[in-house]
Amino acid sequence: MRKVELLEETDEEMDEKDTGSRHIILPILLEILLLGILLLKTGKAALNYVYALIPLLLMTAVYGTRLYNHDGDMKLFGACASLTAIGTALQVYVDALYKPLSGFSLLKMGMGMLVAVIFVLLYALLHKLLKKSWITYVLMILAAFIYIVLLFKGYDPNGYGTSAWISIGSITLQLTDVTKVAAVLFYASLFSTEAGRSDQKVLWLSNIFFLINLIGSVLIYELGSFFILFFLHLSILFIFMKKGKKKRIYLLVVFGLCAFAVGLVYVFHALLYGSAMAGTLPGFLARLWPLINKVYLRFSVTGNLELDPNGAGYQLLQGRKALWMSGLFGNTVNFHAIPVAESDMAFVALCTGFGFIFAFAVVGLFWRIWISGSELSRKYLQNSTTDAIVVYGMTVLIFMQAGIVILGSCNVIPFTGLPIPFLSRGGTYQAIVYSFSGLLLHMSESEVLNGGDDDDGSEEEIPDITIPAKNQAH
Repeated sequence: MRKVELLEETDEEMDEKDTGSRHIILPILLEILLLGILLLKTGKAALNYVYALIPLLLMTAVYGTRLYNHDGDMKLFGACASLTAIGTALQVYVDALYKPLSGFSLLKMGMGMLVAVIFVLLYALLHKLLKKSWITYVLMILAAFIYIVLLFKGYDPNGYGTSAWISIGSITLQLTDVTKVAAVLFYASLFSTEAGRSDQKVLWLSNIFFLINLIGSVLIYELGSFFILFFLHLSILFIFMKKGKKKRIYLLVVFGLCAFAVGLVYVFHALLYGSAMAGTLPGFLARLWPLINKVYLRFSVTGNLELDPNGAGYQLLQGRKALWMSGLFGNTVNFHAIPVAESDMAFVALCTGFGFIFAFAVVGLFWRIWISGSELSRKYLQNSTTDAIVVYGMTVLIFMQAGIVILGSCNVIPFTGLPIPFLSRGGTYQAIVYSFSGLLLHMSESEVLNGGDDDDGSEEEIPDITIPAKNQAH
């Protein structure tokens, strides 16, 4: 009876594989469709898209076929390939109409994919190191070092007051994106079975890492990335820690402190506003005031865009006007008024340039990444908690950042000013997104999923499901 059930499961897997090829064909058709849409809109954008279309088609066909032959998650591949195509089309369209400070670079896109390949290859070494107890402390030191470098060497090329970038010659890197990679690896090593940490030690170490990111983010005036790391911290502890009183109390306390911190910002803003306007704040408070004012305005303008129409509410006001006029197929009447259409407001630019049809499709594709990543993490959890957390962490950092940026740019939650995965421009973040999605796809391959070492070093025996020939005749 058991053999029959296993055969039925095998037949279902074969049926799913037989239909998996459509997740290669559909992104290819979408890439060609986007060229047609750009031709109808503007010839300049269509011409620039043609240069990117050839490598896109090759990557989709070649890597998609490889993943298909290795029994990878084709739905996840289809979502990532489609988002890459839509993001590329959006960027060349923005360049044709919006005239941003920097143009779309096919070279940066290629470099991002190259970094992703290197990252996937390095993970074969990293995932073994993550099971060592000492690597947890190395990653904590690395995160602290990044914030120290940004504090003394960081700068803001956009003039928003956030020193999250460093310059190496002609190359500009946003190091706060690197802290997201360090965070995923830290939590994976934290729960390593080989380290054998108690729940109390897990909470202590995770809190220290949490405080490193909080203090570092405050010092460089960058709370957008910390918002993502905050959710990653809570969700991993909620999912991967054992049930118990300590976990419940901790999560309730953290949520309470978070609400208290927001309320405290309003109190300090009311107390310091007069002195700040008069320029009489003492040294420490004078340094703290820009952060307090920034957080206050971010939360306040969500409820009332007219509170600061020429400052914190300007992007959202222009974005709202553009959204109202977008329609199903796009309307570029207010496209030129969208601030930072190539990055912070990329989702609004997508709605305006390509219509709500593509906007809803993008939301569905991100949801597909969330479902596939969560299911893959559950599968890895059966053998390796470390790999399960890596998969979950990368999925969260893609899906949650997309959700936060989309809701923020539509003025549903406070606006963070972060880039949206696949759609926004930015060399460093683009490389991180490609690295995460590339590793997710690699880890979805059956031989990687089933051939990895268990946390305890044991190997699961594969049952024999072969049915003798005399039985097959019946």
